[in-house]
Amino acid sequence: RAAVMTDVAPAAGLPEPPPDPASVPDCVPPGVMSAVQKDTLRHQIAALSHVASQNLLLVQQGAEELMPGAAKSATMGAIHASMGVASRNSMAEQPMYPAPVYSKDGKGGGQRWTPTSAQLVRLEELYATGMGTPNGSLRTQITDELVNLGPVNEANVYNWFQNKKARMKKKEQDARMGRM
Repeated sequence: RAAVMTDVAPAAGLPEPPPDPASVPDCVPPGVMSAVQKDTLRHQIAALSHVASQNLLLVQQGAEELMPGAAKSATMGAIHASMGVASRNSMAEQPMYPAPVYSKDGKGGGQRWTPTSAQLVRLEELYATGMGTPNGSLRTQITDELVNLGPVNEANVYNWFQNKKARMKKKEQDARMGRM
């Protein structure tokens, strides 16, 4: 009973647009999913449907641009620019990818972080409690506490726990290899 979207006509050789999201969960037998699960599924299908229809439009537009004598659209140029890659007309240029962002405050990169002795003591205390890599909210709390002891951001906290776990695992493996 899936309805086809009418605002996007498929191009020759391209797949049909996704079904109407409101109609899909109705085919689920009763009792298999709760009302909340069905509603969540409807929202997920709607989001996927939107992404698929946008992708279809971009594919169509890209195919039209490849035709001889076709003008380059501003939309495709903007998409290429936002992704940091060269457009088809300027393939000779090296793609420029945006720098990775490692912290929530957007201040990635820069100087290497070295924890103060007080920060290191606190991080070791937390690790000794059996804590693994902290989740987002706990990492924020830890960062807020460590900021009082010196400069630090959430990425530093995350990386410290990841590195500590890796060092401990390697130490344990080396110890096992020494015994054999």
